[in-house]
Amino acid sequence: MSFSKICIRKLVLLVSVFCLTFFPYTNPLLALSNYSNSREIIQPPAKNLIEGAIEFHVHSAPDVTSRSLDDFELAERANQAGMRAIVLKNHVTNTADRAVLVHKIVPDIEVFGGVVLNRAVGGINLQAVEAMYGLGKGYGKVVWLPTIDADYHLKVFHKPGTGIKVAPAGKILPEMDAVLQFIAQKNLILETGHISPEEVILVIQRAKELGVKKIVVTHAMADVPGLSLESMQECAALGAFLELVFVNNLMGKDSVIAAHRNWHRVSIKQMVEAIRAIGAEHFILSTDLGRQFDPLPADGYQLFVEELIKQGISQQEIDLMSKDNPAQLLGLDSIQ
Repeated sequence: MSFSKICIRKLVLLVSVFCLTFFPYTNPLLALSNYSNSREIIQPPAKNLIEGAIEFHVHSAPDVTSRSLDDFELAERANQAGMRAIVLKNHVTNTADRAVLVHKIVPDIEVFGGVVLNRAVGGINLQAVEAMYGLGKGYGKVVWLPTIDADYHLKVFHKPGTGIKVAPAGKILPEMDAVLQFIAQKNLILETGHISPEEVILVIQRAKELGVKKIVVTHAMADVPGLSLESMQECAALGAFLELVFVNNLMGKDSVIAAHRNWHRVSIKQMVEAIRAIGAEHFILSTDLGRQFDPLPADGYQLFVEELIKQGISQQEIDLMSKDNPAQLLGLDSIQ
């Protein structure tokens, strides 16, 4: 063996010993590779706070909006992070059939999907919900009410035109009633989307009357629906879970993403105050991540939990919001 080869082998050995001694989670072979390509190197955190967690709201490619990861990459990274399940969301298309396919490629994590009742699928359209349920083969679990096409969303963000309403003049539309009946029949999860605070309350009340058992108020503290503390308490009293999403903490006029600068920032401190006032048993945690330049979703979930703990939220409360409550909604056994 040449002298140069011997030197290289000794150098690799020395680097390996150093890495294993001072950075026990570092793979020394990866450390010698092109470390600038951070998407190819996944280093586990010093303490994994999201083992067994469920990501209830995350965006991936393919999409009309540029996304940081595709469905398979998202599932693989969540699996590597030790997460139990993810729920794929897309504003313009059904994700239930995509969840079925992801299971074939990444079988060690539960993946679920659903449909958002925006204009691309016909708005408040029972046939779109029935198709999602049929295509999902048990993995299609969630029905979101209108988001980017909701009339309230357009008004809040000063966009032209008239959007979709589910309860104009305070009365639930017949087509909305039909969707709620199907959700109750199939025991699906109703998410409120970006409709107005008044519509949120009316929909939850009517859903409960029709026998819907699983209801989530989508990012309850964001601009849409922008619920007050009193309205969140009312939703919780009616049996709905309140969703907190990490991306709201990254929004505001200083956001690195232009599309997020029109939204108000919801700080971790504000989220903690809501948890303290209402109780962790009424919340679920999500990230709503997926845009380029945001943290990758599993990393964002870890950061979310770290920040909540720094603000005084206990591990028991974290487990309720990130594991038990989402598992209950998805029909998974509660994680102890």
